[in-house]
Amino acid sequence: NEYRKRSDPKIMLDSISEDPFGLKSEDPEKIKETEKFLKSQQSIGVNMAVVMYMAEALRYFENIEKISIRDTAFEIALLGAHGIHPEKNYKLNSISGKEFTGYKILSYYYVSWKLAIPEKLPELKLPYDNEFELAEKLFKNES
Repeated sequence: NEYRKRSDPKIMLDSISEDPFGLKSEDPEKIKETEKFLKSQQSIGVNMAVVMYMAEALRYFENIEKISIRDTAFEIALLGAHGIHPEKNYKLNSISGKEFTGYKILSYYYVSWKLAIPEKLPELKLPYDNEFELAEKLFKNES
């Protein structure tokens, strides 16, 4: 029965929607890695690479329906269930033909939630509010 819960797509999506970054996870290793990541991001200040990737994501999502953006957000959440690492490369089914670094996929993740599921964005606990603000200004200046 527990296996069925973990393999049922609807249950998995509901679980992601409830805890999109796995922050309520009881896994001590995952909790430790998340805390380490958040602390490292705090020491960086504004991450300009993330700003540029977010501006790119805003351009990409500009003419895409909200439901498709949400699907991308959930796909990245599934992909990141075991953690996203800056040095790894990732691919998404919902965005074919692109390869993503760790920071790039986190940027698309943040932007997809901001556009499609903004009420759940704080649950991601990604420290990129300032980066998004700057990316949005860049994007609006391009338009």
